[in-house]
Amino acid sequence: MMYSAVELKFSAVHFLAGKAVSALLTLIILLLLIRILSTEEYGMYVLLVAGMELVMAVLSFGLPWLAARYLPEFRLHGGGLVVPFVWRIIALLACALVVGSTVLFFVGHWLLPADLLHYAHVVRLFLFVLLLEGLSRYIRENILGPLMQQKIAQITLVIRNFVVLALIGIFFLSTEISLWHVICAEIFASALGLALLFKGLARHLNTYRNRDANANWVRPDWNRMWRVARNMYFNNLIILTYSPQVLILLTQRYLGIEATALFGFLCKLYLQIVNYLPATLLFSLIQPKLVASYIHAGNMGELIRNANLAGKLSLFVLMPLVASVWLIGDELLNLLSDGKFVLSGNYMTGLMVAMIPFSQRRILETIAVTIDKNHIILFSGFLGVFSLPIAYGLIQMEYGLWGPVIAMVVSQIFFNAVIVYFLVYNTTYRPDSIGFLKLMAAALSVFVVAYIPFPQSGGWLYLIGMILCVTGFFLLTAYFLKPFRPEERDRLNGFFKKKLFVW
Repeated sequence: MMYSAVELKFSAVHFLAGKAVSALLTLIILLLLIRILSTEEYGMYVLLVAGMELVMAVLSFGLPWLAARYLPEFRLHGGGLVVPFVWRIIALLACALVVGSTVLFFVGHWLLPADLLHYAHVVRLFLFVLLLEGLSRYIRENILGPLMQQKIAQITLVIRNFVVLALIGIFFLSTEISLWHVICAEIFASALGLALLFKGLARHLNTYRNRDANANWVRPDWNRMWRVARNMYFNNLIILTYSPQVLILLTQRYLGIEATALFGFLCKLYLQIVNYLPATLLFSLIQPKLVASYIHAGNMGELIRNANLAGKLSLFVLMPLVASVWLIGDELLNLLSDGKFVLSGNYMTGLMVAMIPFSQRRILETIAVTIDKNHIILFSGFLGVFSLPIAYGLIQMEYGLWGPVIAMVVSQIFFNAVIVYFLVYNTTYRPDSIGFLKLMAAALSVFVVAYIPFPQSGGWLYLIGMILCVTGFFLLTAYFLKPFRPEERDRLNGFFKKKLFVW
């Protein structure tokens, strides 16, 4: 049965296995680049990646959210109609990326600051990464995710990251490596990954061609679907004005390329952690499950239960990480950057605080989109714009990187607060406030570890010992506070078929 517990578990196994390997490869690539590239070149690489994220968001036209909302419905009820629906979305995304890349090829050098014009040829080369990896990411996350085909998505992602790492290693051993070599490695790896994605997706879609649509199902018209895409697209454009990518550009403009390298490195670590929180890590599984649970039941009961469980799982993983970074942030960043960035742990702690509301954000967005209340997401995005002048003001007051860091915290709080307020007062949605507060209390209790007289030896053994100590204390406190309800523990233990979850 589609979106059943069995299918979800099967897809989750492939997803987690693939993500574990790709996470390791991505971390190795990150740490390798910060060591082999100069600070200026790494700062330029950060700008290129940030620019790619911005361009992808501008060129998406809300199609990823359209697929997230309606692809599960087509798969459940549409039979063979899912095939042209999928290819139409991919064709629209590909056309947008081709047109956008072509325009940037001719005007991109005008967007560069005067002191970075000597990187114009690198910017043009990077446009091939935008085109190839951009389309690959859309297919992996927004098409294969709702189709529950994580096996295809994760295998191709692991191959892509492994090829990048292998080529960088070959270049490093054979020549003096530069940013140009890194981009060439990404182009080749992304092209290979995209070819494998198309092959796997085409094979899977062939299984739907002879299926009949549900006779009682009314196919949603494109006008209705485009309303969802339009609202989410304009919301994303608004959010882009105060996104980490824009804050990176702001940092480069007012604080210089070295500060950009530091903030970009912090944002990379931030995104690495965010991407592997349960609500984000499993989002390509959780999102179609949330949508399908609402479509099957026809009410919000099951949707709310699934959303609260996913949100608490993310905080359960996140809170000991926040406490750990607060205690060992300086030493951790020093070791990860090989001494390039020292005494920067407080900035990382600030970004970890921003993760707390961010860990709930996509779940709240999915609820609003699923129940056709996506207009509230557009409104909540407007309030986050106020964080941008906060960042600029703090930079002008010479608070340095605290400007963009505080702006990220404020924007996430504003965004979530508006959506929760609307859902609580206009629907039957109720967050599990008691469970969330218990998780916060368990995290705060961990700070007593700071007063334990550990030997300040430094190094990786000290850091690992501190992380294990903090995590153990958090788990012990959570065991007594019981943030998860009995039925939630039963669901999790039933999923694993073992009594593993006791919190």
